[in-house]
Amino acid sequence: MANKLGERIKSVFSTRRGQIIFSVVCAFVIGGAALGINIWYQNYKYMSTNNASISAPLIPVGALTSCQIISLDVDYGSYVERGQRIAIVGMPRSDNPTNKQGLKEIPAGRASIESPVNGYVAAVWAYPGAVISAGQPIITVYDISETWVKANIAETDIYRLKPGQEVEIRIDSLGGAMLKGHVEGIAAATAASFSLLGQSNTNVNFTKVAQVVPVKISLGNPDNYILIPGTSVEVKITTR
Repeated sequence: MANKLGERIKSVFSTRRGQIIFSVVCAFVIGGAALGINIWYQNYKYMSTNNASISAPLIPVGALTSCQIISLDVDYGSYVERGQRIAIVGMPRSDNPTNKQGLKEIPAGRASIESPVNGYVAAVWAYPGAVISAGQPIITVYDISETWVKANIAETDIYRLKPGQEVEIRIDSLGGAMLKGHVEGIAAATAASFSLLGQSNTNVNFTKVAQVVPVKISLGNPDNYILIPGTSVEVKITTR
């Protein structure tokens, strides 16, 4: 029986059709093995996630006392330098309260509001004519001197990370441009720990939920791209 089966298989593969089938099967086996080895190697050497975004200092700029905005010199996306005037404000006159909300009467005691850093205007919160309280922001400036990536890494993978590891960063808002960086720091608490409403597992039927840990990644930007805080990126960290 075995001899007959062997002869039959031999006769099948001795034909042209049999040889083609054998070649196709071998190609699939070899290709599948190569793909499996590559996937294993990528998972062994690298860690990737798209749960990451650009971060930067967002600095609110306003006045130290209550005042009225007389003029605003910038708008969304405007580039400003440190010390550049962004608005003129003044104290509304108290002898005519009906004019406090408008510019019918020029406020007294004018002062200039200046940008504290070099950067771009990320938001405008008030416009000429508005009366603002002490500390209320007029604009928010995105400080371009310090930009980084915040990646949220699963708690089951965090043991593979340490400061100094190299990172490839794909920037979605730049059409997939690639930048380089390094792991700079790993948060000492999960992202959920900073939630306004803390998690409370008092139910008997507990369901384990995987947590993520924020990781700070330094970002090299040799081409001086304009990086937008909050935009998505994909990171690939070399772990070995």
